Amino acid sequence: MLLVKIEESTSFSKSSIEDARGSKSLERLLSLSDCVFAFAITVLALDLVTPVIVGQASNAALGAALVNEFHSFLGFFVGFWVIGLLWLSHHRLFRYIKTSDAGLLWLNLVLLFFVVLIPFAVRVLNYGYYPIALDVYASILIGTFIMYSIIWRYASHPNRNLLDDERISPKTRTWLSFRGFFAASIFVLSLFLAYVDPYVTLASWLSVLPLLVYLDRKYR
Repeated sequence: MLLVKIEESTSFSKSSIEDARGSKSLERLLSLSDCVFAFAITVLALDLVTPVIVGQASNAALGAALVNEFHSFLGFFVGFWVIGLLWLSHHRLFRYIKTSDAGLLWLNLVLLFFVVLIPFAVRVLNYGYYPIALDVYASILIGTFIMYSIIWRYASHPNRNLLDDERISPKTRTWLSFRGFFAASIFVLSLFLAYVDPYVTLASWLSVLPLLVYLDRKYR
């Protein structure tokens, strides 16, 4: 009887240690992720330059210089909100994850790889809203959102015990499995829209945010 209690106590102690290590690992994962998202937004802001006035400074000359920087401003605007959407998606995903393992760390690194490519895509867009520039941007976001669904499906596997099951409803669990694929499908569509109208393409990107907000509330 005493031996059984000792074994149970030892097993409980090992489980507690593993949970503590997993929680600490998750904290570091989230800290790194927040820093990468902040870094990506900072790099976007650094690309905003003071408009160059050719000739004598005047109200008209300043207006013309600002118009010349229109692509840069619009690229920053879209890039900021896209990265913001990705950060919100990351936050929503990991609020239901209670611990991490090596596989989750690696998958999250792949996700962050795509995130840090976004400022590069914005710089490509600054050359002009050519179809290939729009497709480069969309391709990066397709990879990013697909990674969200892959991470969720990995974390929600019953044998891994990474989720906080008490906090998540069945419909939320199902929705999060397809959420990333749904967003990625809009960007796949934009690959073809890029050859039709660049501003319709940008509008399709910005539509992802309200759509996801609506569906998140619906399947909460």
